Amino acid sequence: MEKKHDAATLIAKYQNGTATAHERALVEAFMLIDLQEHPILPDEERITYHNRQIAQKLKEYIQFEENRPQKQRRSLRSVLQVPAVRVAAVLALVSGITVGTFLWKNDTPSPTLTPTSNETMTTVKPGGNKAYVTTADGQVIDLNESHNTIRVGEDIAYNDGTVVWSAQQATPASRNTLHTPKGGNYTVVLSDGTQVMLNASSKLSYPNRFDDTQRVVELDGEAFFQVQPALRQGKKIPFVVKTKSQEVEVLGTVFNIKDYNDEKAAKTTLVHGSVRVKLANQNISRLLSPGQEAIISGSTINRVAVDTSIALDWKNGLIHLNEENLASIMKKIERWYDVDVEFRDIDPQIRFGGSVSKYKNLSDVLHRLELTGDVKFISKGRRIIVTK
Repeated sequence: MEKKHDAATLIAKYQNGTATAHERALVEAFMLIDLQEHPILPDEERITYHNRQIAQKLKEYIQFEENRPQKQRRSLRSVLQVPAVRVAAVLALVSGITVGTFLWKNDTPSPTLTPTSNETMTTVKPGGNKAYVTTADGQVIDLNESHNTIRVGEDIAYNDGTVVWSAQQATPASRNTLHTPKGGNYTVVLSDGTQVMLNASSKLSYPNRFDDTQRVVELDGEAFFQVQPALRQGKKIPFVVKTKSQEVEVLGTVFNIKDYNDEKAAKTTLVHGSVRVKLANQNISRLLSPGQEAIISGSTINRVAVDTSIALDWKNGLIHLNEENLASIMKKIERWYDVDVEFRDIDPQIRFGGSVSKYKNLSDVLHRLELTGDVKFISKGRRIIVTK
């Protein structure tokens, strides 16, 4: 180890991509050691803590090695072969580095892998604030990407009050539809104060103003809801979300619904409050408590306990990988990066761990998956071929 290096310098070089293969492997080794000692994958709140732990271990190692005689210094190979890292493990890349996966073989150090070398893939940027509204009178309005929220009522306006559409002759019951394309997220605040954040490739149909008996919206895709309670003459006005598979009725709560046309199962995940999930056009329903998820497949509803942060990864700036199969991960990538995915000679059910920032370029995200040694990616334009 050269004396000019210290832990902070090595980590900084790792983050900005200037580290050598030796330096990258050294930082990754200490990340794996930290993860072995703290086997719960770090969420956003624990990232800073893990970064300090890794930096401290790396600093101690560097100081120790520098004080030893040259002939007694351990090679990088011996560091990588300590029992704590001589197993398949998830690589915690922290403080701006994403969380991916890394596989160490039993008796030999992992081969150095370079980022997916494709110019197109490198320039594919993550999604952002992209959406448009189809209004009740047939207009199509592209929303400004410098904003992320609209408020609706008689008018449609951004958070700063700028009006983008006026209802004019449309009735309060006339319905507008907010669309997010591939690579787009956007939030709408409805006339009752309810906030709905749409994930990519989704649409929400809603009235300009709700009436006094019920509040009904229609969803295709995925959205996060924070429903405001509403009263009329002392009675609560229910809020109902209709999708192709289900009707979700709430009185004031926080939940996520995922119901895409190209996925077999629909999921409703409850964070706070209480909701009843009912099969569309059938008298079968389940009542959810916080921390529960209703999974609809065909004509059945399964109610399971879940970690709600997993369902909300997209809202919190992440692409969740932990225990997700490759098919599910690539579906998220396909929607968020506006690409098409093709599988060739690979099992789409293989599973990974960790999570990746969804604000990284596509090449960086795919490289994290490639580090497992189980999957490779080839791009042709905006088509990503997944192989082994």
